[in-house]
Parts: sequence; C-alpha cells; structure tokens
Amino acid sequence: MVALSVGLALLQFSGLAFWQGLVVNLGIFLILVLSLNLSNGFTGVFSLGHIGFMALGAYGAAILTLPLREKQEYLPNLPRWLAGVHFDFRLGPFSLGFLAATLIAALLAALVALVVGLVLMRLSGHFVAVATLGFLVIVRVLLFNADSFTRGSRTFSNVTPYTNLWWVWAWALVTLYVVWRLKRSPFGRAMLAQREDRWAAQSVGIAVMPPRLLAFVVSAFFTAVAGSLYAHFITSISPTAFYFDLTFKVITMLVVGGMGSVSG
Repeated sequence: MVALSVGLALLQFSGLAFWQGLVVNLGIFLILVLSLNLSNGFTGVFSLGHIGFMALGAYGAAILTLPLREKQEYLPNLPRWLAGVHFDFRLGPFSLGFLAATLIAALLAALVALVVGLVLMRLSGHFVAVATLGFLVIVRVLLFNADSFTRGSRTFSNVTPYTNLWWVWAWALVTLYVVWRLKRSPFGRAMLAQREDRWAAQSVGIAVMPPRLLAFVVSAFFTAVAGSLYAHFITSISPTAFYFDLTFKVITMLVVGGMGSVSG
C-alpha cells in the first residue's frame, strides 16, 4: 500500500494525463473483474448481466451528484423529491458527497441484485447465463425509455469529474480485500464446494442458495461502485456504453486471469 501510494503520488505530480487516465481505467477494470470473479469464478454461476449493475451505479450516482442548475436543464422532469438533491459536501480535497452518492447507488444495485438473485441463483449452467443476459437487456431498455432520469438515448453529460487516482485505487484495494477475505471464509469455501460439485456439496449439508446469493449481491455492489467511478471519470455516459462490448471485455479479462483466482 505504501508503494502504491508513492507510485500514485509520483504519477499525479508528473502531470502525465495519458498515463493517469490509463491507471484510472486499470483500477476501474480491476474492480469490475474482481466483482465478476466473485460471482462467476467462486460459485460457477456464469453471469452475463453484471454490466447492468454497472449502469445502475453510473446513472444513480451521476443523478445524485449532478449540480442543481444542470439538473434543471438536463433533467427537467425528475420527481420533486429527487430534483432538489445534490450531494456536494467535502472534507478537505475529498468529496464526501461523491462517496455518499456512490454508496447509495451501489446499495440500490445490491438491492436489485438481491431481488433478481432470489430467482436467478436457483438456475445453473447455460440457463442462468441466458437469464442474466436477459437482465442486461432489460436494464438497457429501461435506460433508453426512462427519459426523465437518464435522458434516454441522448448523452447524459456534465457529470462532475470527481474520480481520480486516489478514489479509484482506494476502492480497488477495498474490493481486493473483501474478495480475498470472502474466498478464505466459510462462505467462500461453500461457494467453491458447490461450484466443483453441487450434489456432493448438498450431500454434506452445504446449502447452495445462500453462498450464491451472497456472491451475486456483493458482486453487484462493487460493480455499481465501478460504474459510479466510470461515470465521474468520463463525465458523459449513455446506455450504449453498458452492453455486450464491455461485458465481453470484462469476461475476457476474467478468463485470462483465471476463474476463481484473486491474484490473476
């Protein structure tokens, strides 16, 4: 952590914008791959819909941090209880409003994952892959049609650029630690056991549903965090960004690094 902090500080003071952006993207994709690994790698339930949670995190946090003036111009039809909300409180150079908005959006995505997971985590094999892919398509259709919240097919721009090297890598370390601890916990051993042989795991008293659901919900939480970081880095988002292209990029990284491997 000390070495990482020194490296990030040197990179920040160097003023090399290209390399800073590259390292920020590296951290965001690290969070995405670790999150997907928690579901796909540890439980063996192959999800193709996790980028849908990223979209929910991106739009949810972006709406909460959008300045009131821009909110009135870009989202004039927002409900009254949301139109006057702007998370913009700070502690020195750090925006606690951004942190709060990210956590709220991530918890919302985790709640959606809990509801969806109660149904989908009962499936296995290609059935769950197709079902989660259907979830991704549903999220995309909702984003296109919820004009009052997302501007539909138009670009959601003027998102405040809060994301920097420190925010991304702080979240990356938190994600890495949580996934690593989960893998070595009783829940993690249950995930790996039912992944290897579902019927053998059940025969020795390991419940299949709880570890699957836990992995799915925690994975959705951190995927939404990555979405918030992504939105506040590029500052302009649209539903087209959260679809098959990004989905298969993350899956490719996961396969190359090794399914179920934290270090990979």
